Amino acid sequence: MYITQIEVSQMQGSSESGKASGFVSFESDKGHVQMHCAVTDVTPTSCHHALISEALRQLGRMPEYRNGRVSLSFAPG
Repeated sequence: MYITQIEVSQMQGSSESGKASGFVSFESDKGHVQMHCAVTDVTPTSCHHALISEALRQLGRMPEYRNGRVSLSFAPG
């Protein structure tokens, strides 16, 4: 899967609680994948990256990626 674009939307969170949630969308050569993610122990400046990391973790747990049949690669930028 060649990921060409990553977008985080509907991000919600509280800086006091250190929790955030949102949808992470991946555009790729195979189509579009969207996941709902929730993370904890984040700061307001790290929410975006933490949600993307969580989405990649979830993607890696899907059978086609977990068993190595499909690999991930990313477009520059």
